[in-house]
Amino acid sequence: MSDAPRPHDSHQADPGHPAPPAAPPLNIERPGDALALVQHTFGRLPADSLVIIGFRAGITGGHLRVDLASVRQRPEQMGEQCAEWIAGPAAEPVPNAAMALIFDTAPAVSDAADRYMPMLRALQAGLLERAEAPLVQVWHIEQGYIRDYHTGADKRSGGPSGEHAESALNQTLQRIPSLETTRARSPQEALTRFLAPNPLAAAEQQTRVRQHQAPPPTRGEAVIALWEAALGRSLREGTTHHAADAGWIHHSPEQAAALLRTLEDPDHVELLMALTVTNVEAVGRIHQRGKADPGAGALIDAAWGVAGAPPQWPRVESLVALLRQLLPYAQQLQRAQLLGLRAWVEWLRGSGSTASAFAETVREQHPELWRSTTAPPLARSVLACISALGVCPWAQDKASSYSWWSSRQ
Repeated sequence: MSDAPRPHDSHQADPGHPAPPAAPPLNIERPGDALALVQHTFGRLPADSLVIIGFRAGITGGHLRVDLASVRQRPEQMGEQCAEWIAGPAAEPVPNAAMALIFDTAPAVSDAADRYMPMLRALQAGLLERAEAPLVQVWHIEQGYIRDYHTGADKRSGGPSGEHAESALNQTLQRIPSLETTRARSPQEALTRFLAPNPLAAAEQQTRVRQHQAPPPTRGEAVIALWEAALGRSLREGTTHHAADAGWIHHSPEQAAALLRTLEDPDHVELLMALTVTNVEAVGRIHQRGKADPGAGALIDAAWGVAGAPPQWPRVESLVALLRQLLPYAQQLQRAQLLGLRAWVEWLRGSGSTASAFAETVREQHPELWRSTTAPPLARSVLACISALGVCPWAQDKASSYSWWSSRQ
């Protein structure tokens, strides 16, 4: 699994703008500084991961995280792939240098110094070939210690070497307190926040929504109209030019019930996905073509980032707001599909780890739905897509990625 490359400035300014002059400088040759940059960028220090951060004009550029298991299984291939993600044509503007960190919880072995060299050689060669960008620093974090991968102490002694990672990190945070503020939640934190009780959904309100037994729309056009109205209203009621607010759903029990009922039909869920990332006119045309040629697959391509223009990220934000407010009223399949849609959104954003956390919750909480051979929940498709495609195609292209869009708001 991997999380997509994304632009980031350690001071959260617009990418390409220098850091405020009063801020103490970071030095990636200091282990604590390198760890603080990772924590500030990803919101946490990951485990069993390869992290790569690009640099351009004195600030951070694209960055990504890849599961270490895939690196061990296919070292040269993953090194080449990571170079493409960080410095390939879709990563413009490409970095002019990069740093790699290996977060390793595997038991230390006598050949640890050589375990990752095939990957690092492929990564370095790929960066130089694509962007003439050297791999200027490699850190290895193992058994709670951090060391320079190339010049650190010999691991054949069997004991930990280097500096104590937590102490090094704390020293940097004392020197640069602004790095303590993180910009991302861990997968578990994102899941917990989504599942937390909603104070706006009173018990009597939940009963009212669930008592609405009107049949769901059967025609795709009606489903499109219903969700387009909800997405549009949530955008209009947002508090800023890019935020959405779906609190109105708690005062509209009939509409909430109708929206939830559409989730019981996999075809309608697919329509919603395509509608979210495009617009009502585009999805209407795709839907009509699909009725004329059911095997065309244009709807699937639009929903999964395989084809078409970059997604409409404000509409994706609107859907996220709606999913959160609808969750207290959902039952069984509806709840599983809400979680699946949230997993899909995280995959679109480039966070495979967070997408997997949401999808695995469906597997754990709804095992009977997960095993379905006729209409498996969306979450199962998300995991299959992560396995087949890795990072969402939109997240691999900096110009169309969520992180690039959000950094410019």
